[in-house]
Amino acid sequence: MDQTYPTAIAGLKLQLASLSDLGCRRKKNEDAEGVAVDEATGTFFLVVADGVGGNAAGEVASQLAVDTYCEFFGGRDKDAGLGDILRDGMVAANRAVFDQASGDPRHAGMATTCTAAIIRGGELWVGHVGDCRAYLIHGGQLYQLTADHSVAAEYESQGQELPPDKAHLHNVLTRCVGIDAHVQVDVYDPVAFEQDSIVVICSDGLTKVVSSEEILYAVSMHLPGRACRRLVDLARERGGPDNITVQVARYAKE
Repeated sequence: MDQTYPTAIAGLKLQLASLSDLGCRRKKNEDAEGVAVDEATGTFFLVVADGVGGNAAGEVASQLAVDTYCEFFGGRDKDAGLGDILRDGMVAANRAVFDQASGDPRHAGMATTCTAAIIRGGELWVGHVGDCRAYLIHGGQLYQLTADHSVAAEYESQGQELPPDKAHLHNVLTRCVGIDAHVQVDVYDPVAFEQDSIVVICSDGLTKVVSSEEILYAVSMHLPGRACRRLVDLARERGGPDNITVQVARYAKE
C-alpha cells in the first residue's frame, strides 16, 4: 500500500511502498526492510538488507542491521551530513551484527548485505555494502547507483566473464555487514531527485530474475505499491529462487 508524505519541496509529495516476499524455494525470509521518516524536515530513510545465504541466522542479521540503521537515523545529529549519516549508520549496523554473532554461538558467522538511501529536498544519497541494489529512474531512463560487491561484479568491472570453472563463485560476496569488526562502506555522491524521480532499492532475489528494463517499466507504469507487487509477482513467476524485497519511492505533484 502506498504511503504519502509532504516533502521539503513545495508542491511535491513523496509516495512510498515496500514489499518483502519469501519467494518460491526458501523456507524462511532472510530479507528485511525498513523506513524512517522525519516529517519535520522532509527527510526519508529507506533500507533493505539480505541475510547472507548459507550463514547462520541470516534473518537475524538482516533484521538487526535494519533496526540498528533505522534507530541510528532517528537519533542522528541533525547537523550531520547525509553521507556521514549513511556511513556511520552502516558502521553501527555492522558493529551490532558482529557483536551479536560474536556473543551468541547460535548466531556465529551471521552476516548480511545492506543498501540504504536518504531523500531530502532535491537530493538522493545512497550507502551500500553487498549486492542489494539501488536504482534511480528519471526522464524515462534507469540508472544503477550501486556496484555489487561480488566476485562476478569484479570480473565484470574488468571486462571479463566469470570462467566456467568458477561459476560456483557467481554469488560469492566480497563485502558484507557483520562478518568483521570493521566494514568498508560505499557512500555515493548525491544525485538530483526531482518531480517524477523514482528510487528503487531491492534485494538480489529480484535482480537475479527480473531485468533492468522490466524494473523500469513496472515503476514507470504503476504507483509504488502496485509496482512493488508487480515486481515481486514477476520474480515469483520465474521461480522465485530467493527471497524478494522491493522498496519504491517517488516524488509526485500534490
